[in-house]
Amino acid sequence: MAVRAALLLSALVLPATLPAQVRQEGAGATQELDCGGGVATVEGAGNTMTITGRCRALVIEGAGNRVTIDLAPRASVKVTGASNTVFYRTPDGSKARVSVAGAGNKVAHVTTGGASKKVTTLP
Repeated sequence: MAVRAALLLSALVLPATLPAQVRQEGAGATQELDCGGGVATVEGAGNTMTITGRCRALVIEGAGNRVTIDLAPRASVKVTGASNTVFYRTPDGSKARVSVAGAGNKVAHVTTGGASKKVTTLP
């Protein structure tokens, strides 16, 4: 009976599905990843990443990383380090919540309208 109660309690406490996460650690990698609506993390230096899947957050810690990412509406971007570049899109054209610490980092919101492309660089 105690085992059955513990199983029932754990089913009530744990979420049915956990958000997806993708993580790139290291240097010099070129990859395409799908975050599945979760969090994408890039740690290291000199990585070139293309990330799809309407991520709810992007975290970059390192230097010289270049990331192009599809974000969900109201997503967040946190960049720590130096000389990182982020290009992001959202399905509704909304801007992400951006936090940048370090020198030479750039975060740009890319919107497309027909054949034109507008890039807005954020602080």
